[in-house]
Amino acid sequence: MEDAVAALQMAETQSMKVTERNELSTAWLELLKNKASWSTRYPADLLLKFKANVAAAEQSGRAPAAPAKAASRVTPPDSAFTTLSPGIFSLVNDTDVSQAIEAARLLQQVLPAVEQVLAELNSLISAVQGLANVRPELNPLRPEVFAQALREMVSAAPVAPAIASLWNKYLAPPLGRELGHIYQQLVHQLERANVQRASYRVLQTPAGAVSARSGSSGGEGQRSGLQESPGGGNRENRGPGVAPSGRQPADQPFQYADPTGDEIRDGLLQDFLFHGGGHADIGLAPAYYETVDEELAALLATGEDSVLPSLSGWSGAPPSGYGDLPAVDRPPRAVDEGSELDPQRWGAFGRPRERALVRARLKKEATRVGQVLGLEVVRKLVNQVAQDPRLLAPVRQAIVALEPSLLRLAMVDPRFFSDEGHAGRRVMERVAQRSFKYNDEFSAEFLDFFEPVSTAFNDLNALAIDDAQPFGMALATLEDAWDGQDQLELANRNKVLRALRFAEDRQTQADQIAFDLSARSDLEKVPGIVLDFLFGPWALAMAQARLADTRNQVDPQGFGSAVPDLLWSVKRDVTLKQPAKLIEMIPSLLGKLHAGLELLGQDPRENELFFEGLMNLHRPVLKLRRLKSQQDALESGTMPLEPEEAATAPAQRLARAAAPPWLARNELDAAGFEDTLPSLQAGLMPLQGEEEVIDTILPSAVIAAPGAGDSPAQPAPADADQPVASTAMASTEATQILLGLRTGGWVDLYSRRRWLRAQLIWASSKGTLFMFVSHGGQPHSMTQRSCERLIRERLLRPVETHGVVAQALNQLVRETGAAEAAAVHDNL
Repeated sequence: MEDAVAALQMAETQSMKVTERNELSTAWLELLKNKASWSTRYPADLLLKFKANVAAAEQSGRAPAAPAKAASRVTPPDSAFTTLSPGIFSLVNDTDVSQAIEAARLLQQVLPAVEQVLAELNSLISAVQGLANVRPELNPLRPEVFAQALREMVSAAPVAPAIASLWNKYLAPPLGRELGHIYQQLVHQLERANVQRASYRVLQTPAGAVSARSGSSGGEGQRSGLQESPGGGNRENRGPGVAPSGRQPADQPFQYADPTGDEIRDGLLQDFLFHGGGHADIGLAPAYYETVDEELAALLATGEDSVLPSLSGWSGAPPSGYGDLPAVDRPPRAVDEGSELDPQRWGAFGRPRERALVRARLKKEATRVGQVLGLEVVRKLVNQVAQDPRLLAPVRQAIVALEPSLLRLAMVDPRFFSDEGHAGRRVMERVAQRSFKYNDEFSAEFLDFFEPVSTAFNDLNALAIDDAQPFGMALATLEDAWDGQDQLELANRNKVLRALRFAEDRQTQADQIAFDLSARSDLEKVPGIVLDFLFGPWALAMAQARLADTRNQVDPQGFGSAVPDLLWSVKRDVTLKQPAKLIEMIPSLLGKLHAGLELLGQDPRENELFFEGLMNLHRPVLKLRRLKSQQDALESGTMPLEPEEAATAPAQRLARAAAPPWLARNELDAAGFEDTLPSLQAGLMPLQGEEEVIDTILPSAVIAAPGAGDSPAQPAPADADQPVASTAMASTEATQILLGLRTGGWVDLYSRRRWLRAQLIWASSKGTLFMFVSHGGQPHSMTQRSCERLIRERLLRPVETHGVVAQALNQLVRETGAAEAAAVHDNL
């Protein structure tokens, strides 16, 4: 709900239509009102549905599953149209139709976020239910249940249909995201419990379809290295063209392939990558085994200490002085499949010869073309990931070291790499993504992360791989440890986020209070210093009191009642006529003002100028108190009074919304603002207008106080991580980079003379405040202008973290396609 409110607020600020803004504003305000009750009701509703679904699943589990073909025609069980037939469709009113559309739209938004992990969960849940095959419709935790509970709760709310539609629209994405996390945790829990997945039912394709496809391929077999066998030879019980069952299909000619030549291998590989490998189950020709035997003999003839040729210039241990460079300025260390790895960490598989021997022996054990192609794709895929410069060199070396177990997996599941949810692929991707938390391979925190990864990979290499379960178990163990670390950081992160969100809510209310105050009719002749206080600190104090109020009072702590007294007290033409009233009012008024500022957490020094100005405004009346005689009164009547404050212009009587929310000193410390104050960067020149922005969020006394940061005039001592001087980028470019930052994205941030890898975890709804978190949950918060400034001076650098395995596969596909195009061009 908090994410939905933030998204609605962002949409409100970006909308150019008044009616649309009003709807969005109403939507998030009403959603906030329901937050407490829904947070209690939603779990209770879900629990009831879970229990009902478990009972229904037990009963339905005894009946056979519906045929797969019929399943595609079944209406989703939670649809409003489930019980409708064409004969009564005319009786459906507009409300039912709208609800059905909203239900379908809500589910459509949720499903893409959970589709991948849901397939894994369904197979595990079906196994727990004792089913031999996967029955997704019997999963009590299926997404439809969560979506239906949410839809029913939204429908029951007394709001306009347009508001309910907005709720569904903005609640769906965070619901899908959170549901994906829950499903992932359940998958890990069940995998750790050694639950064996149920299998999916496969409808067999009629044999005629196979022969038809084979016959329609024309000369494709010859181009792919396929040949008809003149006889049924056999080599070590592996006859060419023999299927895994050992029998020749009766409806197609006996075929075999020799996928060793470059042209033949490329042709088969293209078919394997682009079309799923239509020839994957074809057997291997005797010539193939002869070639493999020669390759294996050549490897065995080399000495154990020989180093195979590597594509990289150097690898292994980093060169001298490499670790002394700033983390972000170190050149990427070259790594590829032929790299020599640390033998103390990776044992025998640190040597490229040993990895090549595993690959050659598995090629000799292969009986089908698909296995050979799977081995080749794994080799190329590992090589692509090993050369990804976004990953630290030890992580890329770890992927290279994992190649033996990945090759063994390809023998039993040749196309595992094409399934994003496959445990073998997920191990590589999750380790790579987790490594993006670190930018320094020599840091203690990275070594703490890397040790368990090395242990898990070595354990996998020591196993005989019969299926993907060892990879799932290894990943579950790693993620269990990572989740434990994340939980330690999450508590502090949530505490800081609550403070920032509270500050944003407080500022939003303060802006509205200031706007309401500016519409008062008694603001004429009120000095500007009083209006500034009223629209600024006092509006914040009133907002603080309202947010802290638990009794729904009209004017919590009476701060609103102090406004008319304050305005009356500064109008000289009135107070001089009623001095006794003012003298009686001043003590209680000052006490109320100080109480409000104390509740807000403002330092008394922040408002010294206001209280001094207020005293000067009250001084003419206070002088009357010291008159002791009528003569003094007569003489004082002839004495000129101090000049009255100039009247404020109409524009000054209009409240303006604050850019970044105001934060108290304790909130600034908790949010990590001190780590990113401009004064910490000794060599930076302040951007125009930055001082004013900082002053709106920081107490002025704190900015001026010594010790808040390094003095701008004092140069920072030389340090290994001192940023290299570079030309600042253009302001427009920095703005574009800032707009491209997304929650969850990673950046390299220079803070306290050290380069840190930090993650953006929160941005205010107006994009004026940003909060990053580095290792250990350390927060780093900054204003929009401070963030732009750091980007301009290249002290904040976004890090690309999109899918590592997906990028490697895309590159492999591009290279394969380019090779095919080049071959066609040569033939022409």
